[in-house]
Amino acid sequence: MPEPEKRGDQFTWTYALWLLPFLGQDWLYWLAPQWDWWTVDLFVFLATLIAMAGSLCFNLVLRRWRRVLSLLITPLLLLVCLHLLAVAGITPDSVRFALTKQAYLAEIKRADLPGAEQRFRTFVWDDTFRRKTYSTLVYDESDEIALPKGAQSAAWQQRLQTFCLEKKKECVTLYPGADEFISVSKIGEHFYILDDSLPTAFP
Repeated sequence: MPEPEKRGDQFTWTYALWLLPFLGQDWLYWLAPQWDWWTVDLFVFLATLIAMAGSLCFNLVLRRWRRVLSLLITPLLLLVCLHLLAVAGITPDSVRFALTKQAYLAEIKRADLPGAEQRFRTFVWDDTFRRKTYSTLVYDESDEIALPKGAQSAAWQQRLQTFCLEKKKECVTLYPGADEFISVSKIGEHFYILDDSLPTAFP
């Protein structure tokens, strides 16, 4: 005789809610940049891991196979959904930029000097990595920052050098150290995100 269906053993999507705090940090961290996100990330990761591992063991003991399968499949389904959103151009960075673009444009306009050359400004985008800015929002009216390294004009190089002399803390470079990697991606008209990866910065 077939084994009777166990009470409470059913497919469910509610396990996805357990992962939302962990996945949601990438979408919401910029709302509270003063928080210690290393600690928050670690706490949320451990809490999520313990909850899912505990639920998995509990349902295995009770032989609730549908719930076990739901628990195992849920992360994969969420990853597929996030990938589809990224393909459609909906990412944490794009959503944040859409919500804050006007504020950046207003700041650029306030700092604009009469008769100035093509404007170049930078803004901290993500400095949660050991208090060093590793993601910077760049406004480059000439769009030369997106050109291959070394293809920028002499005027652009001079403009960047002048900018860095005036605002050292906001300076960016396309020529990092030996242990760094620079990437530039466009996020809007004249707006780019410059990522400075530091693979040897971890202890």
